[in-house]
Amino acid sequence: MLLNHSFRGLNEIWRYLIGIFIVFCFYFIGQLPLYGIVFWKFSKDSSLGNAALQQFENTMDFELLGVDKNVGFLLLILMFAFALFGLYLVITYLHKKRLKDYITTDIKVNFNKIFFGLCLWVVISLVLEGISYLLSPEDYVFRWKPESFIPLLFISIVFLPVQTSFEELFFRGYLMQGIVFFSKNKWLPLLLSSIFFGLVHGTNPEVSKYGFWTMQFYYIIAGLFLGLITMMDDSLELALGVHAATNIFGATLFTYDGSVLQTDSLFVCSEVKPWLMIFSFIIGSVIFIAICYKKYHWPSFYSLLDSIKVINDDVAEPED
Repeated sequence: MLLNHSFRGLNEIWRYLIGIFIVFCFYFIGQLPLYGIVFWKFSKDSSLGNAALQQFENTMDFELLGVDKNVGFLLLILMFAFALFGLYLVITYLHKKRLKDYITTDIKVNFNKIFFGLCLWVVISLVLEGISYLLSPEDYVFRWKPESFIPLLFISIVFLPVQTSFEELFFRGYLMQGIVFFSKNKWLPLLLSSIFFGLVHGTNPEVSKYGFWTMQFYYIIAGLFLGLITMMDDSLELALGVHAATNIFGATLFTYDGSVLQTDSLFVCSEVKPWLMIFSFIIGSVIFIAICYKKYHWPSFYSLLDSIKVINDDVAEPED
């Protein structure tokens, strides 16, 4: 069982506290190029004032600073590249574990499963977004900027999975297994990692536009969904695919006013009904779970109430 990997390596609580601190330090170090660009733009252009800075912080629209959107997009991804490297150092040298221990119990990572999760979620998202378009076509604007979209597509496919992989490895891997080590059950790690996932996203531009509690509910529901499929599938692979699909979909195909992903996507939605978006996400999640439940022969959902046995298989037991 993937969660039994929680008991491998070194797991004192001080290691997790220091590990989280180190990861966030690397995340903030990754922000230095972004802040360097912002500082340079403001020092160069005296017409940019506090109002422009506030607007940029609320929207993350780099064009407000005269910075190409794709360059800004790469700067945002760079923060997570640093954080991912920090997480790797923490797992390897502080906890004496392997990164693969947070992804699968198999010998190798199943990239076919990651790709299946990605494709299935894209299909479900297209269907649900298509229904929304048919109901309110006036809310959608199509825009085709090949000089911007083609680089955006390349960045999204090649580099954006760095960001989504970090979040999955940190929330559904590192944090979830850490909580399992101390709680010895499944439901508490699922709940706490989802709540923390929501709180960390509490500074996203969507929060100021659509309300803190509304977006917290959405983020926590998303965290619960990703955590649930991780536990039911006994691997992180499907969650890696779904999260990558979500952000690639939002960056390249459909974005909306207030989204943290301010890119030159093919469609932009001017009017978003957040609770309808949440309901749509729940419907999509149920469909995804139903398909994977049958395809991968998942156990009963009652298994989420099972306790976790303390198993440390770092050293093989001698054979009789």
